[in-house]
Amino acid sequence: MDFNAKEFFEQLDLFWGRLFTYNFALMKRSEDKSQFGSESFTDVIDFYITSQAQCFIKDFLVQHFGSTGMLLTARCFLEGLALKRMYASGKINDMQIELLRHQVHIIEYNYYKEFDDIADKILLPKKLEKDKEDSVKVFREKLSGKYNEKEINAILKTNKPFLCDPYTNFRKLVKENLGEEYAKIYGLYSQAIHPSVNDFYMNEDIWQTIPNILSLILEEYKSLPISQLTFNSYIVLIYKSDISKKYEELVYQECKILKDISGLFNRFFNKNYVSDTLSSINLLMCEMCTDRLLGLCEQVKSKWKIALDMFSSFYKFYITCFPPEEYLKLLEEHELVQVKRNLGEEFSIDKAYGLYKTLYPDGVQQKTFEKSFLTTCGYTVDAKGKTRSLTSIVKDFIAKFAGPNKPLSFDRSMLLDYVESQMLSHANGYMWYANRGAWSDEKNVIVSMDVCLIFILKSIMTIFKTHKTIEKTNYYKPIINLIRNSLGRIKTIYDEKIKILDIPGIVI
Repeated sequence: MDFNAKEFFEQLDLFWGRLFTYNFALMKRSEDKSQFGSESFTDVIDFYITSQAQCFIKDFLVQHFGSTGMLLTARCFLEGLALKRMYASGKINDMQIELLRHQVHIIEYNYYKEFDDIADKILLPKKLEKDKEDSVKVFREKLSGKYNEKEINAILKTNKPFLCDPYTNFRKLVKENLGEEYAKIYGLYSQAIHPSVNDFYMNEDIWQTIPNILSLILEEYKSLPISQLTFNSYIVLIYKSDISKKYEELVYQECKILKDISGLFNRFFNKNYVSDTLSSINLLMCEMCTDRLLGLCEQVKSKWKIALDMFSSFYKFYITCFPPEEYLKLLEEHELVQVKRNLGEEFSIDKAYGLYKTLYPDGVQQKTFEKSFLTTCGYTVDAKGKTRSLTSIVKDFIAKFAGPNKPLSFDRSMLLDYVESQMLSHANGYMWYANRGAWSDEKNVIVSMDVCLIFILKSIMTIFKTHKTIEKTNYYKPIINLIRNSLGRIKTIYDEKIKILDIPGIVI
C-alpha cells in the first residue's frame, strides 16, 4: 500500500490536538493543590510524557529536524515510557507511589543547596529546609526495616528517590522495560544533547531513528478521545495575534543571521566547529520559538541546559584554547568513540590517547587516560588525568555575566534556570509537582540565549581582529565585517524581543 504523506500529516494534526487536550487537563489537575494525594502514578507520568509527545509531534509537523531539542524530547519520552511500562508490569508498588508524592522537596533541595548564595532568591531558605526535612522523614519511616541508614542516604541523593534504587540509571531502565534497541537509541540521544563538535544535526543515522519514537507515541496514546482542537487550528489561533507573528519574525531574522555567518565560515574552512555550533544554536532557537508561541513554557525551560552547555563548551574549546586544533580533534574523537559505545560496537582509544599525549607529553598512562576519557566529559581530561564537570564549565562561562546582585545577578539567574532545567527534563515525576518559578521562567531563558550569543560572536570577532593585526593580513576581513554587522542587527532584534517579552501574556 502506497504511503500517503498528506493523509499521514492530517492524522498527526488531529492526534496533536488529542495529546494537547489530555495534557492540558492533567496540568490543571497538577495545579490544584487541594487534590494532592489523589493523583495516580499514571496521571503524574502521563503529564510528563504527553508534554514531550506533543512537543515532539509539533517538531515533526513543522520540520524541526536537526534540533538537539527534538532529541531531548525524544530522550525524555523514552525515560517516561520506561517508567510507565515498569509500573504496568508491577515493578512500582504503592509505597513507591506514595514516596513519589513526597520527593519533590528532596529533589529541589538536592539541586538548590549547591547554590546557597542564591537560595533566598529561589524559595525561602527555612521553608526549603523544613520541606526537605518533612519529606526525608516520610522516606525514613517508609524505608526503615527494608534499607539500612547508608542505603537510605544514597537513595535520598538520587534524582529519582521514589524508585529506592541508588544504582539504577535511565539507560538501564529503558533497556529493562523497552529493550536493548531503544536503550541504544536513548544512549545516542543522551550523547547528542551534551556538548560535542555539535554536528549531530547532520548525522543521518540518528535522525533515521525519529520514526521509532513517533511510532511509540502513536501506539501509546491511540485510545485518547477525539478532540475538537487540532495543531493547525491552534496555530491559526496563535497567529491571529500580531505580537506572535512579530516575535516569530524576529527570531527567524536572528536565525537567518546565524545561517549567514555559518555559511561564510564554511566557505573559508569547509566543515568546522564554528559553523556546526552556530547551526545547532540556530536550530534550537527556532524550535524554542515555536515552543514559546504554543505555550509550552516547560519545554523552553528544559532546553536551556542544552543551550548553556553548548555556549559554555564552545567558549572553553574555541575561544580560550585558540588555536583549538588538538583540543577539537580530541573532542571529535570522543564523540566517535562514544557513538560506538552507545551502539555496542568495538572501539579503540589509541588515536585519542595519541592526541592527548600531543597536548600533554608528560600526561598519565593510557589505562588511566581511558578511564577518564570514557566519561561524559572525557574530552576535558588534563595532564593529571582529571576531567571537568559540565557544571564547572558552565560556571566558568557565566561568570562573565556577573553583575550587581539586584535582586539576583545575571549569572546567578542563568545558573538557577540551569539547575531547574535539569529538574524538569528527567522522568522522575518532578514536572507534576514543580514550583511555578521552575516551571514557567521562560523569559529569562530567552533573554539569556541572546546575551550568550552576542558574547560568543563578540569573542569570535576579537580573535579574528587580533589575528588580522598580528599577521597583518586582510584575508579574514569578510568574517570580521559580517560578524560586526550581524552583532548590530542582533542587538536591535534583542531590544525588540525584550519589548514583546515584557507584554503580559495569557497563562493557560
